Amino acid sequence: MIKLLLPLMATTAFLLSPYVDAKTQKREPWENNQVFAINKEAPHATIFPFLSRDAALINVKEQNDNFMLLNGLWKFDWQRSPKNKPDGFQTANFNDEKWSQIPVPGNWETEGFGYPIYLDERFPFTTTWPDAPKDYNPIGSYRKPFSLPKSWQGKQVFLHVGAAKSSLDVWLNGEKVGFSQGSKTPAEFDISKYLQADKNLLAFQIRRWTDASYLESQDMLRISGIERDVYLYATPKQHVFDVHAKPTLNKNFTQGTLTVDVTLKNYDNKKANQHVEVQLLDPRSNMKVLLSKKSKVKLSAKGSIEVSLAGNIKQPALWSAETPNLYTLLVNLKDSKGNTIESVRDDIGFRHLEVVNSQLTINGKAITIRGVDRHETDPQHGHVVTKASMEKDIQLMKQFNINAVRSSHYPNNPYWYELTDKYGLYVIDEANIESHPLAIDEKTQLGNEMSWLGAHLDRTQRMFERDKNHPSIIIWSLGNEAGKGKIFEATYKWLKDNDTSRLVQYEPAGEAHYTDVFAPMYPSIERLIKYAESDPSRPGIMIEYAHAMGNSVGNLKDYWQVIEKYDVLQGGFIWDWVDQSLEYTNENGVKYWAYGKDFHPDLASDGNFLNNGLMSPDRKPNPHAFEVKKVYQAIRFAALDINKGNYSIENRYDFIDLAQYDLHWKVEADGELFAQGHQSMPSVKPGKKAAIDVSLPTLPSSDNKEYFITLSAVLRTPQGLLSTGHELAFEQFKLPVKLAQAKVSPRTANMSKMTIEQDNNSALVLKSDNTQVTFNKNTGWLTQYSHNNTSLLKAPLKANFWRAPTDNDLGNGMQKWAAIWQTASDNLTLTSFESTKISNGIKVITHHTAADFKGDYQVEYIVKHDGQIHVQNNLTIVSGQTLPNLPRLGMQLTMPGEFQQLSWFGRGPHENYADRKTSAQVSLYKSLVKDQIHHYVRPQENANKTDVRWLALKNNEGSGLLAVGDQLLNASAWPYKQSDIDFIAGKDGEESASGLVPVTTKRGAEVPMRNLVTVNIDHKQMGVGGDTSWGRLVHAQYTIPAKSYQYGFTLVPFSAEPASKATVNVAELARSVK
Repeated sequence: MIKLLLPLMATTAFLLSPYVDAKTQKREPWENNQVFAINKEAPHATIFPFLSRDAALINVKEQNDNFMLLNGLWKFDWQRSPKNKPDGFQTANFNDEKWSQIPVPGNWETEGFGYPIYLDERFPFTTTWPDAPKDYNPIGSYRKPFSLPKSWQGKQVFLHVGAAKSSLDVWLNGEKVGFSQGSKTPAEFDISKYLQADKNLLAFQIRRWTDASYLESQDMLRISGIERDVYLYATPKQHVFDVHAKPTLNKNFTQGTLTVDVTLKNYDNKKANQHVEVQLLDPRSNMKVLLSKKSKVKLSAKGSIEVSLAGNIKQPALWSAETPNLYTLLVNLKDSKGNTIESVRDDIGFRHLEVVNSQLTINGKAITIRGVDRHETDPQHGHVVTKASMEKDIQLMKQFNINAVRSSHYPNNPYWYELTDKYGLYVIDEANIESHPLAIDEKTQLGNEMSWLGAHLDRTQRMFERDKNHPSIIIWSLGNEAGKGKIFEATYKWLKDNDTSRLVQYEPAGEAHYTDVFAPMYPSIERLIKYAESDPSRPGIMIEYAHAMGNSVGNLKDYWQVIEKYDVLQGGFIWDWVDQSLEYTNENGVKYWAYGKDFHPDLASDGNFLNNGLMSPDRKPNPHAFEVKKVYQAIRFAALDINKGNYSIENRYDFIDLAQYDLHWKVEADGELFAQGHQSMPSVKPGKKAAIDVSLPTLPSSDNKEYFITLSAVLRTPQGLLSTGHELAFEQFKLPVKLAQAKVSPRTANMSKMTIEQDNNSALVLKSDNTQVTFNKNTGWLTQYSHNNTSLLKAPLKANFWRAPTDNDLGNGMQKWAAIWQTASDNLTLTSFESTKISNGIKVITHHTAADFKGDYQVEYIVKHDGQIHVQNNLTIVSGQTLPNLPRLGMQLTMPGEFQQLSWFGRGPHENYADRKTSAQVSLYKSLVKDQIHHYVRPQENANKTDVRWLALKNNEGSGLLAVGDQLLNASAWPYKQSDIDFIAGKDGEESASGLVPVTTKRGAEVPMRNLVTVNIDHKQMGVGGDTSWGRLVHAQYTIPAKSYQYGFTLVPFSAEPASKATVNVAELARSVK
C-alpha cells in the first residue's frame, strides 16, 4: 500500500496544539509552554541511513563516511544568569579565547560549572509557570567549528543532539537554526541550507530552567547540559525517513506477519522514481533472507510518501525476555536502475501481547514481572552514561534475576533498548513528564490546563516514534506523578490509536479508563490482597515498591508470597536500581558518595533520598541486592523425602525448560564441606514441577554437628552476558541428623581453679593460671578479660537496646518514637552485685534498675575455671506500660583493634536481618572485620548476621574470643564505635525540603576506622523494613515488642598452643561448649 503524505516540515509547537492564545505567543520560547520546537525535525525511529546494504548489516554508523561525531571538547561559557549571556557568540568572528572547554556530552555541574541540586518533590526555583527564573538561572553557550567533507556536497545534512536540558537554541554560521525542549529525546535539525562549503561554526545555547522544567521535576539530581551524543549525518536527496515495523502473530503463534511502513522523503526540487525493498534476515541462519518485498514508488518534488509492505513468516522464533529472539530488518532504497542509495537496519522481534483473564500475557502466557526502576546515572558524569555502563547494568540485572526494567522517568539512551532487546528484559518506556510539585494538589495539576496539551503530546509522541520498533518495550507510561486530567486521557488515546501491540499505564490514573494496568506505588500487602480479591479487570503490577534506601528491602519474600498466590498480581518494579550520588573527594583525599548539603551547604535539599539503589553508584551490589536475587529466582526447590534425597523442582519461568541447566549440590557439616556433586537438571516445562533424586552419602545418625544440603541451579553453558557456572537459584535444607551432647572441653584438664583475686567496693577481680576477669562493682559490667596475657576487652561488655538508625528508621521517626532505648543502657542503675563460689567456678549476679521504664535488667555470669564465661541476660519489663518496640536486644563489647580475623557459623556471607535473610545460607564463614561492614552512603546499622551459632575474633598470633549462643544469635563486628554511625535527634540532621527524611551530613566513607573492634552479641534485632522509607514501620512479625526476655551465651577465650604454636580449631572449640 502506498500513501501520499503532506510535505514533511520541521515542526513547531503551534502545529500540535489547538489551545494557543495570542498572549502566550508573544512570550519567548523558553517561557512559553506552547512553544517547544522551532524548525525541529519530526520524530522517527532510531535508524541510520547507511549508504550500502553491507554497511547496514555491519551496523556501526561511526565507520561510515556520512557520519560525523561531534563529541569531545567544545568551547564553553557559563553564566549564572541569562542577563549575562554573551552577545554575538554564535558568529565566526567572536573571540572565545578566554572561554573554558567542556566535554560533550557532559553535565555542567559535574564538570565544575555550577552545582547539582537534589530535590524530590519541589522545584529548584520559586517562579510559577510558565515563567523561568531571572536572577539565578545558569545559561551555557557552546561553540564548535567543523569542516564539511567534500563528499557531503549536495546531500541533505542533519544535526542530531541526543539530549539537552532544559532548552536548546541552535545556530550555524551565525544563523538561527531552531529551538528545542524535551530533554530526553533527540532534537534533529536540517542544517543543509546553513552550511558553508568548508569551515563551519556550530553554536548552542542551553538554559538550565525554562517552562519545560515544570514538566521535568523528577526525583533525581537536577543537573544540566548535553547528556547524549551530538553528531551530523548526511543523506541522499531521496531518504528513508522512518520505518515502523509491525510484526504480528496468528492465534496459535505458528505464523507471523510482518508489516513495514516506510516513510520516504524527497528533498530534491524534482520528482524521483525509486524502488523500496524490505528484507527480513535470520541471524540464527547466517543472515538467511526469510522475506523480501519490493515496491516501486514515485516521489514528488519536496514530497513524502508512506509505503506499506507485508509478508508472512512460518514458525517464527518468538521474542520474550527469556527467549530474546531477534530478526534483522533491512529497508533498502534503490534508484530506478536498481542501485542501492540508502539502507537502514532495525532488529525486531515477533511477540504478541494481550490481557487475558485480567493477566498480561506474552505469546499466550501470563508473565511475571521481576523488575526494577532505573535512572540513568553515573558517579563521575551525572546523567551521561556510557555504553560500557549500560552493558554492565544489563549484566548485573541478569545476574540478579531481574527480568524487567522501567525507564524511570524518561526515555533512556537508545542503546539501552538495543541491549534490552538483545539480552531480554521487559521494558516500561516512560514519557519525560513529571510535574510532581504541581500534581500534589488537584487545584494546581496541569492535567486539565489545556494549554499544556501540546507539550504533553509532543513528549509522548517523540517517545513512541523513537522507540516503537523495540520488542522489549511492552508498556508505554504516560509519565510519572504528574496528576490526573483530560491531557492524560488525550495522550493515552493517542498511544492506543497508534499502537495496538502494547499496553499503556499511568499510576495516578488508579483504576480509571486511561490506564490498562493497575500500577500502584508502594501498596501495602493488604492493599494488594484487597485489589486481587475485588474481581479486577486489569493486571496488577506495582510500578514502584520495596523502596531500597540504605539498609532496606526487608519483607520482600512476604510481598512475593502474595503475588504468587493471586494470578492477577504479576509482580512489580523495585525502587530503584542504583544509588544516584556523585563521587566527591574530601580535603584528606578520601573519596565519598556526595549527597544533600555536599552539593551546596545553603540550598534546600532532600538529603540522601536519591540513594535507593540495589547497586551503589559504582555498580557494586548493596547487600539487599542478594535478597532480591533470591526472592526473584524462577527455580524453586522443595524437600519431598529428605532422608532419601528426594526433592521437587518447580519451574516458574514462563517460556524455558530447565533441562538446559545443571544441578549442583553440597552437604556441609557445621558449615564445612562434607560431600558434593552435580547432575543434569531434568526436563521441567514452564509452570511445572518434577521430582529429582540426589545420591547423598551416608550421614551419621547422631553427631555433634548440624548438617545442611544446598541445591543450586547453574548455567551449563554461557547465556548472554552470564558465564558457565553462574548460579540462577538455590535452596538450603537442614538434614535430620540428631545433635549429640557436647563433649567436655579438654581445656579443663590440669587447669587451676578460678579464684577471687580482689574484692572491694570498686571491683571484683577473678583469676586462674591463664585467665583474669574484672567486674566494675559500680556499674556491674564486665570490664576486663584477659587470657594468656592477651587482653580481650577494650571497653566493657554491657547491655545494648539501640541500633544506629537505618534510612527507613529515620523515615518512620524511630529516633523519636524509640528514643528511650537509645540511652536505656546508659541509664541502668546497679542496685545489687553478688558473687558466689560454685563447683565449676564463680557466679556473679548483677541487678540493674531501669530509669526509662518500669522494670530491671539482671545478668548472671558464671566464670568457669577454664576461663569460659556463661552470660545469662534477663530483661524484665513490667506489664501494662506503653513502651515502643526495641530496635535491638543484646550486649556489646569492644575488643582491641588487633582482633581483625572474624569467623562465624550462621547466615552469610553478606549482612542479613530478621526480615531479609532468605538469601543468606547457613555456613561457616571467615573474613576480616573491615570486609564485613558495608559503607552505606549515610552511615547506619550494618553487617548483622542472623541465626548465628557462634562468632569468633582472633589476632594474627591465634589468640581470640569465641561467643557461643544458648540459642540462635544475631551478631556483628565493626572496626568503629556505634556512636560513629549513630544518629542523634536534634543534632545530626535537619528537616528535608520534602519533609520525608532528615537531611544529615555524615558520610559513610568517612566513618573512622579505629584501633578497636565493636562486637554485638544480640538476642534479637528488629527487621529493616522496606515498604517505604518515609513512614512505614517494620512488619509486626519482625519487631521486638517491649516485654520480658531471657537469653544467654558463653564467652570462650583461646590462644595458640604455647609449645607447637598450633592455632585453635574454633569450630571444634564451639562444639565443646556445654
